[in-house]
Amino acid sequence: MRIVSHFSAEGLSNVYLISDDNRNGIIVDPAHIDKELMELIAYTCNDIIAVLITHKHQSHTAGLGTLMKIYTPVIYAYESNVNGFNTVLFHDGETKRIGTLSVKALHVPGHSLDSLAYLIDAALFTGDTLYSGSVASTDSFVERALLMRSLEKKIMTLPPSTLLYPGHGTLSKLGIEQMLNQDLLQFESETGTGSFPI
Repeated sequence: MRIVSHFSAEGLSNVYLISDDNRNGIIVDPAHIDKELMELIAYTCNDIIAVLITHKHQSHTAGLGTLMKIYTPVIYAYESNVNGFNTVLFHDGETKRIGTLSVKALHVPGHSLDSLAYLIDAALFTGDTLYSGSVASTDSFVERALLMRSLEKKIMTLPPSTLLYPGHGTLSKLGIEQMLNQDLLQFESETGTGSFPI
């Protein structure tokens, strides 16, 4: 598996291009499809067979229409429709075979109700749930609590060596976030849950 990160100036978002052993391409969050990304696709993949949507916010899906005019991938998401396109639903904890890769979805609501993180081997695509140094914004205290509990139960239990590919910002490792992420440490302190496993 090969992962290429592409920064989209529109929405200041990360787009990820994954290619499997047969050069099948998977796009995670098509924020914007520009010439540079198209060149990366041509160089890295034979075709785009799938799109993984972490959540429906436009800063992560605005390029979907352009992508669908060029390729015919299957769109995977938590909800049945994204930007007018039908999707294949991914349920919490479900694993699907896409190309030669095994993709597991983890439902992590809080920032949005449809937020999914995707685990492929040791790579976790977190969308807007967990960033390097912080967690996603929420609209209320209740949603914040929901997000933090979801992270605690579904993400923090993964191996510390898990590589994090967030929707915004720099890449990280789960073990680093467990030790240094101020939002996680504050939650840990407030709830008295003790240290996250490292």
